[in-house]
Amino acid sequence: MSPAVPYQYVNDSRHAGPALEALAAADRIAFDLEADSLHSYREKVCLVQASTAGGNWILDPLTDDAWFEAFAGVLENPAVEKVAHGADYDIRLLKKDRGVAVHNVFDTMIAAQFTGRTRFGLAALLEEFFGVRLEKRHQRADWSHRPLSPDLLAYAALDTAYLLPLRERLAEELGTLGRSRWVAEECRLLERAEPAQDNGPSVWKVKGASRLAPRELAVLERLLILRDRHAREWNRPAFKVLSTQTLLGWAQEPPRSRAAVLRTAGVGRSLLARIADEVVAAVDEALSAPPDTWPQKESRPFVPLTEEQEGRLKRLRRMRSRVARELRLDSGLLINSATLERLVRVEPRQWDVWMKNHLKAWQEEVLGDEIRAALRP
Repeated sequence: MSPAVPYQYVNDSRHAGPALEALAAADRIAFDLEADSLHSYREKVCLVQASTAGGNWILDPLTDDAWFEAFAGVLENPAVEKVAHGADYDIRLLKKDRGVAVHNVFDTMIAAQFTGRTRFGLAALLEEFFGVRLEKRHQRADWSHRPLSPDLLAYAALDTAYLLPLRERLAEELGTLGRSRWVAEECRLLERAEPAQDNGPSVWKVKGASRLAPRELAVLERLLILRDRHAREWNRPAFKVLSTQTLLGWAQEPPRSRAAVLRTAGVGRSLLARIADEVVAAVDEALSAPPDTWPQKESRPFVPLTEEQEGRLKRLRRMRSRVARELRLDSGLLINSATLERLVRVEPRQWDVWMKNHLKAWQEEVLGDEIRAALRP
């Protein structure tokens, strides 16, 4: 069982004053969000957890969100440090759903990675530092459902209750290791994270679609559009309307009749009966469409590395592995393979300019000379 922590649940803006005053007065707060991406078509902020050194609050924007503007002011205030764990998703969601940009972030997941830990999930860190064990049974909960059970609220409160002392412990380690500036830079970059552009369903986002023939891709495209329309109408995630595997199966063996749709395995018969005629119509439309309307992926010819570039890449990888061992960091955290491959494709006279534009300041500090030495053996 997870330990109980004291918290105040605010689902009426008339009672939000003490929480907002405490958060605005603090120079450092912890925050987390709960959303409903697994349960609705367009995800939204369903719950806000926030903590100061003096208290924990759960604020409910679905029952009453008149308080949210004041809370957004705290998130956007650069004088208040916001401590979060794995904040990338929350930062993107706040921008997308509420138009809020979070400033002055300290991400405890990033901090833990830069201490050299290989287990940097919140549950692992809370158990390591505080002996707290988090339950996993609520991880897929529907946070848009009301009322929220006491168990769910207690679970949510734990997401921020220990973040401030966790931040102190990790910051102390980073200071000893001389990596505080590295994490600060990573967190500043994190604040710039933008929501992914939603350009509608695309066959090229579907795993396994690259194996389909062109006409099969045309069928898949029409089926994706059909699924997306129903997902929007029924306010469900697309995968909860029809699985991608079902759509791929129909694309490869297109059902041409209502009876063929109803014979589909792994899908509820009531749903199939409801959409069968639309599925057949989508398939017929795709199969009758001229080839020049089929999905066409822009092809980028693969340019293999030259023998000289391959040699540079091998030297860079060996150097990265050596430095990662010395620093006790994951080599991918130090610098990823895609960056190294892009670098070796650059003309030698452009290496310094490219590194200046593409390496982070801490990477230049730690790896700059090592990279140059590996490029010029």
